[in-house]
Amino acid sequence: RLVNELNHLKEKARQNEKEKAEREVVLRQLQQKRNDVLNKQSSTKALLDASSRHCVPLENEMQDSRKKLDQIRSQFQEIRDQLIATIRCTKKTEGHAHKLQVENVMIRKTIKKQDDQIERLEKILQRSSLMLPVFRK
Repeated sequence: RLVNELNHLKEKARQNEKEKAEREVVLRQLQQKRNDVLNKQSSTKALLDASSRHCVPLENEMQDSRKKLDQIRSQFQEIRDQLIATIRCTKKTEGHAHKLQVENVMIRKTIKKQDDQIERLEKILQRSSLMLPVFRK
């Protein structure tokens, strides 16, 4: 039983040593990351100082870009308004075209009826002209 406990304690000691070694590795990594961050921070500060000196020309350029953007927006609005007007006109024209198509169909039906009626009348006339000599006798 003591041997088991001793083995267990030895295993625990090995595990503790392993965990300690792992913590030391993590600690070194964290220290390296901290050093990297500090280096980046100083580089970033230098870049920030340099970019601050270039800020005024960029602000002027930005104002110019805003003016151009406003002009483009205005042109876009004009084109949009023209497009809407064109679409409305097109829809009206389509409506008129549909109405004319319906009227055309109605006129064709009327013409067909009249053609049929003319044909019937011609047959009647033809029959009556055939009968005319019979009535004359």
